[in-house]
Amino acid sequence: MMRATVTLVTLLSTVFLPWQVTVLCALGAAFVEPLVPVAAGLLLDVLYYVPQSGLLPRYTIGGALLSIVASVVHSRLRTRSM
Repeated sequence: MMRATVTLVTLLSTVFLPWQVTVLCALGAAFVEPLVPVAAGLLLDVLYYVPQSGLLPRYTIGGALLSIVASVVHSRLRTRSM
């Protein structure tokens, strides 16, 4: 239930809250569910796409990098706790 709540809050924050709050929610959600930052980045890039901003999807790339770091940390913590 915690994973679903954190994921839902992060995805809803992309629509209703400023991007800084969304980034903080994605950082917090990365510890519980490592793929949430990628989903939030994709949603941010789709919702706020401006053709003049360039071809680089900044939020998606940032979310992917954060997900990689979170999954490495998550796997290390899971390994050490056993």
